[in-house]
Amino acid sequence: MNRRARGLAAFVAVACAAIMLDWMFWMRFLSIGEQTPVSYPSWIAPTETVRGNFVDALPTAEPQDRVLSDQAITDLVTYAEQLGSFSLLVHHKGAVQFETYWRNFGPDDVTETYSMAKSVLGIMVGFALEDGAIGSIDDLVTAYVPEWSGTDREPMTVRHVLHMASGLEHHSFNFKLDQNPFGKALRLFIGTDMEQSILRFGLDAPPGTEFTYNSANSQLMMMILQRATGRSYADYVSEKLWRPLGSKDASLWMDRTDGMPKAYAFFQARPRDWLRIGLAIKNGGTVDGKQVISPDWLSQMQTPSTNNPKYGIQMWIGSPYVPERYYNSSTPFGVKQAEAFLTDDVVFFDGGGGQRVYVVPSADLVIVRTGMPSPAWDDGIIPNIVLRDLGLE
Repeated sequence: MNRRARGLAAFVAVACAAIMLDWMFWMRFLSIGEQTPVSYPSWIAPTETVRGNFVDALPTAEPQDRVLSDQAITDLVTYAEQLGSFSLLVHHKGAVQFETYWRNFGPDDVTETYSMAKSVLGIMVGFALEDGAIGSIDDLVTAYVPEWSGTDREPMTVRHVLHMASGLEHHSFNFKLDQNPFGKALRLFIGTDMEQSILRFGLDAPPGTEFTYNSANSQLMMMILQRATGRSYADYVSEKLWRPLGSKDASLWMDRTDGMPKAYAFFQARPRDWLRIGLAIKNGGTVDGKQVISPDWLSQMQTPSTNNPKYGIQMWIGSPYVPERYYNSSTPFGVKQAEAFLTDDVVFFDGGGGQRVYVVPSADLVIVRTGMPSPAWDDGIIPNIVLRDLGLE
């Protein structure tokens, strides 16, 4: 065997060994580009269960008792169908006023809702503060991530991370096969060691100076939360939130068995359980008359951040109105909204392409929508159809 052949054989042997040692990453890398919100739930692995405590279904208004007019329902269905929806639920005055599903989905089916998971993470930080696991959101991140002591990341606070103002490098999701499979961004998104991946991230800007909607922030917050509590995220969510809500089981996508869940997306839950979270927020953190989430923390989550008045703590804020809401300077598109919300107290979970939980406390209203991601999604249409029908103009 000549030198060239020996070199090629050695390269192939090293490549095969690398793939075998990290086969889960390579499986993800080769197949994630083909996944959709429909296929993700059965494709992601390994997963960890967030145990619920389902007892009773949420009350549903009989058709003759609905407060929504036939025209409003027609308008809702028309718009939702045009944009490839899977589910649409409207809750008002103590009951589900309207609920429908498309594409053979039903109440117990789950689809991927992307960044709606970030808002669950935001809620969970409040519990860690209550428990004293996190001292304050003004703590330096290095109190929980000492690996960054003495670096340019040392001025970063937990508040910066929660407000998407940490300054961490931003990389858009890109699952093309013609990229470096060892790049830090790809390894953060689909790698098998999320902790080591986030530790590799540097800064694009000084902490606290600008808003950049960045999944790296949520993953860093997950690392801080797990280190601070000493608990698995699935168990912590189950105890503090999911069981008290009366939800059915949900699941998380883990980087590896007994590792870290992906915080930026992949919280797999049923539409009715997303509705339960929205109802708890609308009711100031109470569920069946019991205080589950701190109202003070919910207020902080809904308070505009310094660098973006449309964003609080891992949650979007409806007012002030902008015709197009941008995520960051490196993403060339945003979310359009042709008209302002008809009330100024709308807050919402935003999952890419129109996955939403809209909460409108003044109208006693929560709306959930899931579906195929659509760049044509308009944030104002579905909430305003309902608000107009309720006489709030």
